[in-house]
Amino acid sequence: MKLPSINVITQQEFCSHIEDDDFLRKYGNPVAIQTEDGSILVCMAIEYYERMTGKNIENIIESRGSI
Repeated sequence: MKLPSINVITQQEFCSHIEDDDFLRKYGNPVAIQTEDGSILVCMAIEYYERMTGKNIENIIESRGSI
């Protein structure tokens, strides 16, 4: 199966723009973040995560106390 590619941005760009109202529209949903130590993290809207996993984030937060 061929998966679609996602945008990759730097950790600095992520930190500078994560609070922008149009962040996910501008960078993508999901978007990969290349950290300063070389790791790759994936950021996505909570709604997208919930659709993908079938899990409700609010239930997870309540049961664990945090994400």
